[in-house]
Parts: sequence; C-alpha cells; structure tokens
Amino acid sequence: MPDDTKILEEIKRRFELAYEYVDELYELCIDDLRFLEGGSQWPADVKKDRETDGRPCLEINKLASFADQITGDIRMNSPAIKVKPVDSKADPDTAEKMTGLIRNIENQSRADIAYDTASESSVECGKGTFRVITQYVSEDSFEQEIRMKRMKNPFTVFWDPQAQEWDKSDAKYCFVTERISREEFEEQYPDAAMVEFKTSKDKNYKWGDDKSIRVAEYWRVSTEKTNLYLLRDPVTGNEVLKNEKLDGWEIVKQRDVQSRKLTWYKTNGREILEGPQEWPGQYIPIIEVWGKELNVEGRSVYRGAIRHAKDPARLYNYSRSHNAEVTSLAPKAPYLVTGKMIANYLKFWKTAHKKNYPYLPYDPDPEAIGAGGIPKRERPITQNTGLLAEIQISDQEMHDTTGLQQASLGKESNEKSGKAIMARQREGDVANYAYYDNLARALMYAGRVIVDLIPHIYDTARIERILGEDDSEEQVQFNKPFIDKKTGKEMLFDLTVGKYDVIVSIGPSYSSQREEAADGMLHFFEVLPDPGKILVADLIVSNLDWPGADKFEERLKLLLPPQVSGGEDGQGPPPPPPEPPDPSIEAKALKDRAELEGRLLSNREKSIKVAQAESGGNV
Repeated sequence: MPDDTKILEEIKRRFELAYEYVDELYELCIDDLRFLEGGSQWPADVKKDRETDGRPCLEINKLASFADQITGDIRMNSPAIKVKPVDSKADPDTAEKMTGLIRNIENQSRADIAYDTASESSVECGKGTFRVITQYVSEDSFEQEIRMKRMKNPFTVFWDPQAQEWDKSDAKYCFVTERISREEFEEQYPDAAMVEFKTSKDKNYKWGDDKSIRVAEYWRVSTEKTNLYLLRDPVTGNEVLKNEKLDGWEIVKQRDVQSRKLTWYKTNGREILEGPQEWPGQYIPIIEVWGKELNVEGRSVYRGAIRHAKDPARLYNYSRSHNAEVTSLAPKAPYLVTGKMIANYLKFWKTAHKKNYPYLPYDPDPEAIGAGGIPKRERPITQNTGLLAEIQISDQEMHDTTGLQQASLGKESNEKSGKAIMARQREGDVANYAYYDNLARALMYAGRVIVDLIPHIYDTARIERILGEDDSEEQVQFNKPFIDKKTGKEMLFDLTVGKYDVIVSIGPSYSSQREEAADGMLHFFEVLPDPGKILVADLIVSNLDWPGADKFEERLKLLLPPQVSGGEDGQGPPPPPPEPPDPSIEAKALKDRAELEGRLLSNREKSIKVAQAESGGNV
C-alpha cells in the first residue's frame, strides 16, 4: 500500500486553516437561518423566564416575506449562459452549438433547482453553493457527460483562505465534507478504519459521531512548469503552438508557462479512501453564490438580506407581546364596591371577570363614600400610545434595514401616484440588486468550468441534443464532418479546438418575453386602422401560446398580399410578373419597323445611283 502520511498531514493542516477562517462566518450564517426558520427569535433565557411567569412570547416572523420577495424576483428572471469565441481557432457557429449543449446540460440536470437553492441561501444567510460533476452516460458506456448538482448544505465547503478572487478560482485547495452512515461507510470502504477525524480547531462541525462517519473530498491544485514553443511548419510556413520541440521546425518564440493540475481525494482523515484522481479541467468545480461582502481587516464577511433586520424583528416581537399582555391578559376595568354590597351575591361577583352576566345583583350600602351606595366601575384600560409607536417604529426599521419598503412588498403605503410607487419599488430593487448580480457572477464561473470540461468530456465523435433559446430541440453531430441537409455544405463542429469564454445574462425567460411581446402587439393592434390589421395579424398570433395558434397563423398568412408575404426564399416580395403585350401595339410596332427598313433601303439605292452618275458609272 502507498504511504499516504505526507498527503494526510497536508489535508489536516490545510483543513484547520480553512476551518478557522470561516468558523465565525458560518456561525453567523447559521444563526440567520435559524432566526428565519422561526422558533429562535427570542433569546433563550428571556423566553424561558417569560414562559415560566406565564407571559406571552409572540413570534411574528415578518422577515420571511422580505426574503421571499427577493428570491421570488430572482426566480422570475432566468439566467442564461452564452458561449463566445475567443481566438482565431474558435468558430462562432460552434460557440452557438456549445451554448445549446450547455442549455441541454442544464435541462437534464434540473439546474434551475441548483440555482434556486443557492440563490435563496445567499439571500437568507449570505452563502449558497452548487457544483458541476461528470458521470458516465450509461452503465455500458465509456462516454461521459456533464451535469450540475445542487448542494443543500453550503457549510460543508471550506476554501483556501488565501484565495482572493470572488469566485475562488485562484484557490489552491478546497474541502467538501459529507456525513454518511456507519453502515454505508462499511459497505463502501470495507477495509477502511472506522474512526473519527478531529483537528485542533474542530469544535462545532464534528467529522463523526456514534451513528455516522464524516468523510471529506479534498481538491488540490498544483502547478507544473512547462515550455511553450511557437514553431514554424517547414512545409506550409504556418506558425503553431506546441509544448515540445519538433525536429526540422524553426523555433520562432519560446517561454516558460505554469500549467494547473487538479487532483481529487476522498479521506476520513486517517487514510485515503479514494484517489488520487486527476480532474480533467483546471477549475475546482464548486460554485459559490455569495451575498453582500464586507472586508474587515482582510477577512471577508458575507451577509444576506435579513442579518441587520434581526434586532428590529426582536423589538417588534417584544413590543407586540407586551401589547398583547397589557390589552389581553390584564384584568377588566374593576368595580369599586363594599363588602356589604356583594356579601349576599359572591358567586356572581367572583366570576364577573370571566362570564358575561346580563346583570349583577347587589345590596345598597348607604355608608359608602362618594358612590351613592351602589357599585361604581373604574374607567376601562386604554391603549398605550407609546407602545403602539414602538411597534410602528420597529416595523419600519425592518423595512429600512432590508431596503424593502411597503411598496416593494406590494402593500399600500403613503405613495399616491403610480410614478411614486414605481420609484419606491425601484429603491427596493436597487438595494438588493447585488443578489441578482452575484448569481450572474456565479453562473459565469460555472460556465467557464463547463467550457473548460467540454473538450475533455465531449472529445469523441458523437451526436448530442442541444436546446434553442425557445427550448426547441436539435440533434447535432460534434467532432466529425457532416453534410448539412439544408445547404449541402460540409460542416464541422469541433469541440476540442479553439478557446471560448462565456457571458451571462439574467432577465425574463423566453416565454415571458414572448408573452410581453404579444401583449404589446395586441395593444398596437387595437389602434391600427382596419386595412392594416390583416398585415400584422399572423405576427401577433405567432407569439400566442393557446392551442391551435399555429393553424391560425398559417391561415392568416394566406390572406397576405404577395408584396407582404414574400417569396419562397423569405428574402422579400418577389418581382411582379411581366404583363402580356397588347396585340394592337405589337402589330403597329412591326408595321413601323417595316416602313423604317423600307425607307432605309430606298435611301441606300438612291445614294448608289447618285454615286454612279458622278463617277461615270464606275461604282
């Protein structure tokens, strides 16, 4: 067996560094989630004291609706990864097909679930995570495919503290921990020692317990120094980049380069369970969706939308509980009586605060001072205006700290005009735009991970399904020349050649844009004059999704005049057919041409005769 002592020492040392760096941050994030979940919005000691005294401890979780508003807006705007060519070897058509391939990868992976889980977590606590994996197409195949996978618990990831890039693309290592049952561990690794792994810094996140064993994936980045040569082909004269010299080729330029190598291990801390395995790409395939970042003395602190709103929420709960205690649990307005007045009717008076009697009997007491000898009731308890003001202030502070005012949540506020309401809603969108933008940044890194993997995973001649922007399907041949049935030309979409990059846009989905376009067209259709409506009716119907819309579109096209419908090539209206000639005009033209030819012939004969006369008949 190989001696893994060195790599295990490296794992323990690096895990301690990574764990210590995020320990406090993860505690803050977990506290945010527990607060948002409910049941933990009161300090434990205060809640225990109040419940012991029989005092109300109301928990009105208003912050959940704030987080739901932001995450709902994110879900309504679908992210889109698009591939763009970078160098001269990259092909724009191949980039377009690669974009369709990524759409299919997202579709097959249910990537929307991974995106939603990560973005919601970033809004709620400041951190969400998903990952990119590779797997075999089937049990009887050596071909692999790329898939995206959600990670429900983002606190199982520990990064290199020295990483400076927002997406951690410059990290030298990363850990992903996983808890599995002891039974499953023994089945997967029958020869491994079933031991717990503890480091000196590990206090809250145990690697194992009496029912499960925690194992960890260790992603390790190393660099290798190699040479890069720019060589000139002696036959063609073309310049080619190579990592080694070739006999007979002229070296135009050369330099040293650092190439990244990514290695994966799985360990229980005592021994290496799996690996080392070389990852085909150069990027660690763990994608973070961060919340808002604040750098405090070199340490990054991430937060979600509700962290600064927790104290106003606590004040709100306390004020509402105190108000309920004052108004609901306090006794009703008491009666001022003497013992003589109620002595004979104690059974009624002892339960008067619990039952609604139609009358209360009593005996007059002439000796009672200032009451006229009859019971007198005190003024009822009124609302505490200071307490009500405190409730309103704490409620407004929740809006202020989250950046979501009443208008942003769809509730009526003091804005009256539509323009003022939209302005206040825009304030909420701007205040929380970082969460939308951070999701786009995360997907840009995910796109780079996928584009970096594609030449290694899809490296054989194969037919893959791709998806269009409108979810239309197409089967495409990759890495092998083929004849395009439409054009008859030879085509080649080679995924192993050229460099590509990605851009990400987040906006309404294609179907939403189509619905908005149809709505705008319908409003425009209403103001068109009747003769012009038939000219655009087919375009409007083409953007409608109700059943049978395609048949309506086909029939409406038949009503279009030729100048609008266009020719078969779709490049515009065909030229009008030539009109048949008028027979009378054609006959007159023939007669005029015969007369002209006759005159020309006559003039020629006259010229010959004149010339003969002048020359004495010698012409």
